[in-house]
Amino acid sequence: MINQPLSDLLAYAKLHLGFNEADETYTANILMEKLGLPDYEPCWVNARKIQNLRSPDAVLAPVLAYAKAQGIVEDGEEEFFTSEILDILSPRPSEARAVFNAKYENSPAAAFDYLYDLGVKNDYVKLSAIERNRCWTAETTKNKIEITINLSKPEKNNKLTAKLKNVATGYPKCMLCRENVGYVGQGRTRRNMRTVPLTLAGESWFWQYSPYAYFHQHGIAINEKHTPMVLDGKTFEKLLDFVDYAPQFFIGSNAPLPIVGGSILAHEHFQGGNHVFPMFKAPVRRELVSPVEGVEACIIDWYNSVVLLTSEDKFAVVTAAEKILSAWVGYSDESVGLIAETDAPHNTLAPIARKVDGKYNLYLLLRNNRCDEAHPDGIFHAHKEYHNIKSESIGLIEAMGRFILPGRLDRQLKEVEKFLTGENTEITEDLALHADMVASLLKEYGNNLTSDAAREVVKERVESVCENILLNTAVFKCDRHGEAAFLRFLETCGYTPAN
Repeated sequence: MINQPLSDLLAYAKLHLGFNEADETYTANILMEKLGLPDYEPCWVNARKIQNLRSPDAVLAPVLAYAKAQGIVEDGEEEFFTSEILDILSPRPSEARAVFNAKYENSPAAAFDYLYDLGVKNDYVKLSAIERNRCWTAETTKNKIEITINLSKPEKNNKLTAKLKNVATGYPKCMLCRENVGYVGQGRTRRNMRTVPLTLAGESWFWQYSPYAYFHQHGIAINEKHTPMVLDGKTFEKLLDFVDYAPQFFIGSNAPLPIVGGSILAHEHFQGGNHVFPMFKAPVRRELVSPVEGVEACIIDWYNSVVLLTSEDKFAVVTAAEKILSAWVGYSDESVGLIAETDAPHNTLAPIARKVDGKYNLYLLLRNNRCDEAHPDGIFHAHKEYHNIKSESIGLIEAMGRFILPGRLDRQLKEVEKFLTGENTEITEDLALHADMVASLLKEYGNNLTSDAAREVVKERVESVCENILLNTAVFKCDRHGEAAFLRFLETCGYTPAN
């Protein structure tokens, strides 16, 4: 019963994972031991069918089903079993690195494509899960922002998490540390993860892909040392070094402060990948005269407050960015509610780098994380009336125009639609957070819409909320008062309007 699935799995490894046929008997014996088999008889396989597989799901499913039926795998442990099986069949980390390096000599893009494809084919990158996400581009917003309802990440299994918890050793120190390669514990498995080394501003870093990607080839550049997030001139240098090494990618650093920063501030890392965000498509709003020779500067026409620096000279861009950062961290303008420091610093920024037509593009996205009584979650954060759609931190990805919304919305928004068709009349506990939105929609559209019309109305409301959240996060608002305040700040660091 299991001979055919094992034969298919081994054939998959040969066709997709670089598995060497000379290791087949040795590896088959290892798999037999994992499955408690007394013997194994190889079977004929449909190589063409297996060659066309985009992920290992089809060949893994019968092996996993057998293991569960035999009591080898308990409920909730499926990923731990499959990652172990695929790790056995995958190239060792050193072998994957050697292939990457050989490909890099001819094409950086081909090398990163190889590492990504390996991650998909050995199921570290959860392609099938990612494809369950609901994604669309908003046609109703000024800048065509992108929206994803995230359905890919599985719910946490508390029993399994408790079983695998390993906090006593403090190893690894966090989920980003280099010791995670091959690690199993603390509720996660990284057996089948493969990474490649980077050198950024003379420091040792590494690159890994994200298992539950938010965009194509979403990955993370991580400092080999467990050191906190930081923002200084060297940060800009690191980002620009990365786009020299991987010119097909963007790379960005979340701000190193809570609310406006990333979820893991204890370990320095950047996020990047092969995606053109809506922010990158924004036109120029205001040309600037840069105080640094050889650097072009402008304010882009985006919801957030963003300065774009462009030059062929890497270190000129770094110098120009340092001038803005140095002025920004201590800058206050109470006329627009901007206070740099109270009991803690509040001003920071998120830098994002690209390389376009041989020029370095460095976007400086100004952020402030101050809270007050009216906005306890952040003055320049998603305001409370939008928390039913998105209450989490608005980090780098959302700020560039790609919203990652919680999976609960897939269920809840369908119920909201039913109020507009008359199918629903009572707010349940699950929908209580949407009560204000439901009342607003009913007032505007009534309850006699068709299903299709209701779906479109709710979708457009979500798009409007996401757009308004981005406007909330702007430290200088997109109006005449905000524009004047933005220019006043830029003048303090030597940038003046071009006309």
